[in-house]
Amino acid sequence: MKKLLLHSFWGLFVLLLTTLSMQAQTISGVVNDENGVPMPGVTVRIDGTTNGDATDLEGKYEIKDAPVGEQVLVFTFVGYTELRETVNVPPEGAVTLNRDMKVDSETLEEFVVVGYGVQRKREVTGSIEKVTTKELTDIPTPSFEAGLQGKAAGVQVTQGSGLAGSASVIRVRGIASISAAGDPLYVVDGIPITQDYFLNGSDGGMNNNPLATINPNDIESVEILKDAAATGIYGSRGANGVILITTKSGTGTGWHFNLSTRHGFSVPTARPDMLNSSQYLQLYQEAWENDGNVGLAPLPKNISWEDARNTN
Repeated sequence: MKKLLLHSFWGLFVLLLTTLSMQAQTISGVVNDENGVPMPGVTVRIDGTTNGDATDLEGKYEIKDAPVGEQVLVFTFVGYTELRETVNVPPEGAVTLNRDMKVDSETLEEFVVVGYGVQRKREVTGSIEKVTTKELTDIPTPSFEAGLQGKAAGVQVTQGSGLAGSASVIRVRGIASISAAGDPLYVVDGIPITQDYFLNGSDGGMNNNPLATINPNDIESVEILKDAAATGIYGSRGANGVILITTKSGTGTGWHFNLSTRHGFSVPTARPDMLNSSQYLQLYQEAWENDGNVGLAPLPKNISWEDARNTN
């Protein structure tokens, strides 16, 4: 009797498993974005289980062995709102479920790539000033860095000389050191340069300025890193700030021709009244005699008095 009951129990158990396995069905479909374009990589799973699938390059998914009855499918993708759909899985036949995902505008955030990692834009505390080429070229200046004067907060630009191409003294947020140099680091299209590398003498008391060779009209933008975070990118060289110079590059197709020209003139405000030859020789001789000398004063470079009187 006991053996008969045991055999009957195992028979019912196998019949139940067979019935459940026969009732398991397949759920498939296509997942698109808000524009109707297939989305690869979307996770689709049955809620409360680990049974699921990820969409392929064509946005298709297929979940096998789905239990019969009412099931909840969960669609998830980064940056999109989670979608939950209820589907009734019949005992026979496959189920097709196509859905469109919607962008979650509340969770999308801008990210900024910095030299020491990636941060959310709202978490970046670095102070950056940007000056465009239009702002640099609105007034004529000896060099482009002189055009930064008054265009960026916390940046002090002092014009050292009126010579064309003369270097300007730039201080970002004041002087950072008592004995060391206070010049910022210049980075042109990703290449760091300093003025010291190009010094070949001086003209008019001003050192040669390598930045004067850059045409302000060729500059796309100038970014100024003003805080200590610049040292995380360029090390101690950026302790006095960093000036990032990005030059223009070709965009689009076709030919473009731009022409800009400037002209000007200057008039001296206080021109000295110069002496002629006879007046100069008279004063030169008086100075010679006032020193206690006698006779004609010897002229520089052994010029004779006769030649001096005949030369203006």
